[in-house]
Amino acid sequence: MQARLENRRWPVLLIAALVLGSSACGGSTSAVAPPPSPSLSPKPSPIVDCQGSMATAAAVQYVSLTLDGRLRDYRIFRPPALDYTKPIPLVISLHGTPSDAATHASVSHFDEEATKAGFLAVYPDGCDGTWDPDAGSYDVQFISRLVERLKSDFQVDAARVYIVGVSAGAPMAYRVACELSTVIAGLASVAGSMITNDCHPTRPISVLEMHGTADANVSYARGVAAVQAWTMLDGCVGDPALSQSGITKTAYWSQCKTGTVVRLDTVVGGHHTWFGSTFDPVPNEPNANSVIWSFFSSLRTTA
Repeated sequence: MQARLENRRWPVLLIAALVLGSSACGGSTSAVAPPPSPSLSPKPSPIVDCQGSMATAAAVQYVSLTLDGRLRDYRIFRPPALDYTKPIPLVISLHGTPSDAATHASVSHFDEEATKAGFLAVYPDGCDGTWDPDAGSYDVQFISRLVERLKSDFQVDAARVYIVGVSAGAPMAYRVACELSTVIAGLASVAGSMITNDCHPTRPISVLEMHGTADANVSYARGVAAVQAWTMLDGCVGDPALSQSGITKTAYWSQCKTGTVVRLDTVVGGHHTWFGSTFDPVPNEPNANSVIWSFFSSLRTTA
């Protein structure tokens, strides 16, 4: 059920290993995982455990927590100039499959956006490089516990907690929005899809889907279907406002319940990629980092 980068020739598969490496729960490498690209640096060991102090000057930390006797970990990027004495926004970014937090961060360069915009960027690790987007899954519990932990360790603004998913991380992000709608204020999916019809959020959630029309791994139609589902879940009415910037066509539904919005960014000719990265780009594609934060920062905040 997870979307994968596949059906590529060997040189591209070698590059894909950089984007989609593998890690297991607790950060160890799966015995059945494909070998990483020679250029892929090993992930640093966690520098604090689940009982450790978060008070450190390091911009990047790997933190572990134990859930039902199983070790899970996540990568935190703390912009040095961020004022941690005030409520801060939190963005949780989910990697594709198979991959890990460190690889996703290195490919997306989302840390740079966090530094520029001023938010806490957190990258959870999936089990064995993948996610389980089923209802009530262990991964849903992990994300829920992770948010609780971050709120205890930082002054996270409860009204500005957002989630992002790329490729196979997107169905997981959609599942989190379905089940943790009282926690998540907005969702962004890049080259993703929603693989469940069993979605019952207790409140509307603003959603952005960025999808390329030439995506050979997760079809553009699946991204459109996810957007259609959320226009219904959010009770959107009327036709979307249409606009275009370069090769990106935007459909924007603004008349949705409780001030939420739904947006589809169609990247004409775009591939299965994190837009704006160096992985399989097309000329004039958008920068996913700036688009995503611009979308989140424009949302109405409600506690």
